[in-house]
Amino acid sequence: MEWQQLQAEQEKLHGQLRSANRLSEQKLLIEGQIAHVEQEMTKHSVELNQIRLKLDKLEGFSFMNMIRTWTGQQDELRAEKIDQAAILELKIKEAKKMVTDLTSDFEQVKKKLKQINEKQLQGALEILHIKKKSYLQLHEPEVAQKIEQLANEELMTKQLLSEIKEAEDAGDTALTKLGQAAASLHSASGYSTWDTFFGGGLIATHLKHEALDKTESYLHNAQIALQRFHNELLDVQDMSTNALQVETDGFVKFADYFFDDIFSAWSVHSKISTAREQVSRVQDDVHNTIRRLQEKHHKALRYLEALQQEKEAILQI
Repeated sequence: MEWQQLQAEQEKLHGQLRSANRLSEQKLLIEGQIAHVEQEMTKHSVELNQIRLKLDKLEGFSFMNMIRTWTGQQDELRAEKIDQAAILELKIKEAKKMVTDLTSDFEQVKKKLKQINEKQLQGALEILHIKKKSYLQLHEPEVAQKIEQLANEELMTKQLLSEIKEAEDAGDTALTKLGQAAASLHSASGYSTWDTFFGGGLIATHLKHEALDKTESYLHNAQIALQRFHNELLDVQDMSTNALQVETDGFVKFADYFFDDIFSAWSVHSKISTAREQVSRVQDDVHNTIRRLQEKHHKALRYLEALQQEKEAILQI
């Protein structure tokens, strides 16, 4: 019983230290993500201002503009620039929302970190290691090293299971948000022509402002949910045991560029059905990633059971 108590205490301390390390990694990750989004927002703003200047020139009088008007080129040029401006407006609007949500996540991580005393936990863990070593030398000196190896592998497997569960939950949330975005796009699928007013943002010709805002809100909620799923997958990927590896590279890379593409599709004179198809593809990717996580989850559970049986056979407990 004493060994079980020591092991349980070690698992608790390791879990708290792992949480501290994980929060520190998340803090750096989110900080980098905020900086990246802010850089993109600045870049898009510069591009939008350049397009506005070009549109102003198109509106002004010049012999070249007269020639373009006679040939119809001016209308084509204006349509092209307005289309580009509409895309940039959406990207800037989304970037602002992302900065707000990521900043909120960042502050929550900092708050949690302040509540953990890593130095104190490390000290308690060192004392516990001494107690475990003394116990094994006294009760099971011949198999002490093997028991400790099994105990450490058991601990890592339990932590991996915890990380996988958190990633699965984040994936389920992402699926829910993607489903809401898909439903909102479906309800607007009958409308394909969009107009832009630079002072007030993108406005669909036949949709009410609130309907458009609702769709954009659902897309943003899906975006931030995917980002959080992405971050949880990175945590899982960082965890490994002697027998288990979790590879999630495919989705980690995919999440970064999806909504940039969807904004390019969902613009002036474009069809909402294209955006719906992109959302559908992301839903499939998330489903497949969750399925792979579930497979790893079951494998880790079987591995943990085998470790515990081997350890119990040695200790006769």
